[in-house]
Order: sequence, then structure tokens, then C-alpha cells
Amino acid sequence: MTKLSKNIFYNLIGQGIVLVISFAAVRLIFHKLGAEALGIIYFTTSLNSILMALLEMGVSSVVVREVSGHFDLDKSYTKDFMRTFSFFYWGVYMISGLLIFFMAPFFVDKWIHLTSMSSITAISIVRILGITSIMVLPRSFYLSAISGLQKMEFNNFINIVITGLQQVGAFFILFFGGGLMFVIYWLAASYIVEVVVYFFVSAYFFSFAFLVPRFSFMPIKKNLKFISSTALISFFATIHSQADKIVVSKFLPVATLGYYSFAYSSVSQGSLLAGAVSQAAYPSFSILSKNENKNRMLSQYHKLQDFICFSTLPVFAMGAFALMPVLSFLFNEKVAQSLFLPAIFLCVGFYMNGTLVIPYVFSLAVGKPEITAKMNFYALFIVLPVTVLLVYFFGLIGAGLSWICYNIFSFFYVVPRICRECIGIKIQNWYLHILKIFILMILTYGVSWIILDKIANHSIFALISAYCIASIIFLCCSYFLIGKELRETIFHYLRIIKI
Repeated sequence: MTKLSKNIFYNLIGQGIVLVISFAAVRLIFHKLGAEALGIIYFTTSLNSILMALLEMGVSSVVVREVSGHFDLDKSYTKDFMRTFSFFYWGVYMISGLLIFFMAPFFVDKWIHLTSMSSITAISIVRILGITSIMVLPRSFYLSAISGLQKMEFNNFINIVITGLQQVGAFFILFFGGGLMFVIYWLAASYIVEVVVYFFVSAYFFSFAFLVPRFSFMPIKKNLKFISSTALISFFATIHSQADKIVVSKFLPVATLGYYSFAYSSVSQGSLLAGAVSQAAYPSFSILSKNENKNRMLSQYHKLQDFICFSTLPVFAMGAFALMPVLSFLFNEKVAQSLFLPAIFLCVGFYMNGTLVIPYVFSLAVGKPEITAKMNFYALFIVLPVTVLLVYFFGLIGAGLSWICYNIFSFFYVVPRICRECIGIKIQNWYLHILKIFILMILTYGVSWIILDKIANHSIFALISAYCIASIIFLCCSYFLIGKELRETIFHYLRIIKI
């Protein structure tokens, strides 16, 4: 197994286990603490995501790129680089902690809509969870440094263990009669423990001398252009990914925000595979780009792009067949019905977004982050107003549709530039390839769902059977659409299995 394949495997397994644990946690919080508790926790998460993007400025991409490209070649530069960015991350964390503390009353009193929870309790939750969960800033620095060494099995192991302890601890607190604030304190403690663990694991690979904060202007000067573009990407992309939830929190009750945020985060986990592949591919692409190995980069691009496009579609298509029973189990049937159509739109949007992951990572590796940065900037004036209008007039359905609108805009702006300026392939070939996959999806999963609807049979057995039959047909037909790079890899692993 190659290092790239191994890292994809570790990322996938690690994130998959975390997903299962998070499902259990949401059901527990909803039934034990209520919808508003779930909503305020998700509101704090969304708020922190935007704050992190504003303050982190996309530096994690630079850390992966520089560590993967220089650690084996120039230890002295790597040391200066890591100490400088350690200084940056911890400094920014302290600033963000103060912002959260002083801004919490404003967000609770002027933005969200509470019905039963007191504003004092909500402010305390936002402050405690906000200040501790934003420790993801220094944590992301350590995680990115480890990813730059392509040691992603450690990142995933830590993530699984900490998340598992977090949710198991919350379960026992609720089981033995502990209230909401006990759970909040436990979650806060887990965030602190996580960053401490990442610090010592990073020290194991780099030594403590690499992690002591100390500012040096040279690494900043060397990476300033790249950082400026990735900062814009990080900030604007987070605005677009969180805009629907922030607008929902303004126009709808906080409990509704909790439901929608869970649906969003759950559907987004369908991008698990795309995320695992992109995390593993980025340092690999960066090394190939630094070595000017364009042919191998292109071969790897075609293989990974096909792999993501064809393997993730069955995952998102599962939403049409699994969402109602799963959401009914986690919440209740009324909530499930209100979330079904928005979640379907989210499935479509996240699949579209997944098809852009490898082109985006490729553009970063070759030093062209400004393409995506400009797209996200223009989307502020085109997509963001549409998001506000859709949520205002159509509620949760509009929120789901807004994610599709964002990705349609990405298709028309980002794809032509990356194909032309970075990858060097014909633009029409990229679009045609994706169009064929969508047509195949309609002819398999679409037809299967229509048949179920016509015969009015939505039993668990019928849903599973219809999905499995559609998936078998889709995967069989996919063989004739994938490129030679992925086909050769499939045959390679089949030969290994036979041996």
C-alpha cells in the first residue's frame, strides 16, 4: 500500500468512527437536554467556524505545504517556520477568546431566538464552549504540521479517542442525572485535553524546539503571497458554508437551527471520502509540484478525481433512501419531514462540492490559490444575497437550495480557470464527464426512487432493496466511464487480492 493510499485509508476510517459517535451524541442531547440546548451548541459551533476563518487566515494550508516540501531538505528553515506560526496561532487564539467573551451577550440577546432557556445560561454556554472550542486554532497548527509529514494515522487516532471520550463522558453525565452545564464543562475540558495531546505528539515528531513560539519575519515574507490568497479562501469559504445557518438563526427559532445544523453536518459527512483523499493528496501533490513531476501529478489527478466522483455519489444518493427513517429515529417524524427536502438539496450541493475538491487541492499545490480566493470574493455579492432571500422566503428549504447555488457558481468560475491554468485539460471534457455521472445517477437512483414512490412502499426493506439494486447498476455502469488511471489501479488491487 502506497503512502497516499495508506493516508486515505486512515483518514476515512478515523472520520467514519467520529461520525458514528456524533450521531449517538446528537440523539442523546436532543432527548435529554432538549432542542434549544442542541440549537445553542450548534450556534456556538457555527459562530466559532466563522471566527476561526477570520483569525486563522488559511495558514493551515501553508503549514502542510511548507512542512511537506522542506522538512527533509531544510530543517533550519522548517524550525523557523514552525516557531513563527506557533507564535501566530497562539496569539490569535488569545485575541479570539477575548472577542468571544465580550461578544457573547450581543449574539444571545440580539440575534438568536430563545423560548425556554434563559439568556444568562445561553451566554455562559457561548462563552465556555466558544473560548475552549476555538482552541482548534492552535490544534489545527499541530494537526497540519503532522499532516505535512503524511502521518495522518496519528491525527485520526487522536480525533477518535478524544471524540469518543467526549461523547461517552457526556452520556454518563446525563445517565447519572447531570444537567446541561455539567455537559458543557465536560465538552470544554475535552477541547483543552485535545490540544495538549496534539502538542506532545507534534513534539515527538519535531522536538519541542520546533514548537516554542518565536516570531521571525523570513517565513512570513517567503509565504506572504500564498498566505494572502489562502486567507481569503478560508474566510470567504467559511462565510458561504455557514451563511445558511447564520441566516436561519436570525429568522427562525434556535431549536430549528439545531435541527438544520445537524442535518447539514450529517450530510456533509458524505464528503468524508473526498476529505480523506484531499488531505492525503495535498502533501503528495505539493511534493510532486516542487519536484516538477507534472506527468505523475496529472496521472494522480485523473485517478483521484474519478475515484471521488464515482465513489461518493452512492453515499449522497443514500440520503433519499435513508434520511426519513434516520431522522425519525434521532428526533421524531415531524422534525424528519421538515428536514427531508432541505437535506436532499444539501446532498446534491455537497456532491457538487466534492467534485471540486481535487481540482482545488491541485491548484493549491501548484501555487494558484488566488483562483478560489477570487471566486469566493465574487460570491459574496452574488450568492450571499441569494442565500438571505431564499432563507427569508422559503425557510429551511431555501437554506438547502442556497448550497446548490454556491456550488453552481463555483462550477462556472473555478473550473474553467483551474482546468486552463493549473491542470492543462480541456474545460468541456471536465463538464462532460460530470454530466455523464449525473445522467447515470438519474437513470439509477432517480428511477429507483420514482418506482418506490409510485407503488407507495417506503418500508425499511423496500428502501434498502431499492438502494442496493440502484447502487449495483450504478457501479457496474461506472466501470465504462472511469479513466484508464483508476481502472489500472483497480486491476492492480484485484491482482493483489487474488494472490
